[in-house]
Amino acid sequence: MGKPDGKVSLITGATRGQAVHQPRPGGGVTGILNADDLYHTGIVVSDLDAAMAKLTRISGHQWTTPLSLTLPVETEAGQQDVDFRATYSLQAPHVELVQEIPGTIWTSVPGNAAHHLGFFVDDLAKKSSELAEAGFAREACACAEGQSPAFFAYHNDPLGIRIEIVDRSIFGDFNQFLQDNRQ
Repeated sequence: MGKPDGKVSLITGATRGQAVHQPRPGGGVTGILNADDLYHTGIVVSDLDAAMAKLTRISGHQWTTPLSLTLPVETEAGQQDVDFRATYSLQAPHVELVQEIPGTIWTSVPGNAAHHLGFFVDDLAKKSSELAEAGFAREACACAEGQSPAFFAYHNDPLGIRIEIVDRSIFGDFNQFLQDNRQ
């Protein structure tokens, strides 16, 4: 629904599974997540180094040094330690390449490049609950010292839209993180 001033206002109701959107300064709508906080598109690849080299060759992307870490992750199947290896493009819009992790949600699917949209959030637990109430089931999240979710959470809806929410404080200044970790 358009307004004379060009701003969009969608009021969809406050029933479970529906978001209430309010006008945002400068146009657009607000919801559970803020479009301005979308900071990457994640792609799960079968060979991280080969994918980095290929995207550098065809598009000129430059990358952070791949991050390697092991985190306890909670899924419907229970908790397990997961070994992650990933990198971010230095150029915006940012691409996150994640090395495939068989037996997890981080599995490469031939012919399906985009895996998730990554958003920064200020209150991970609150946003994770709000996404679940809006029909985005929580698939996986990191755990720390009895806190779940911690650091990040992945949510998926029946349409196949997967969202990763990341605690903004993990990276601090994301642009500085990219520069400090460039290859």
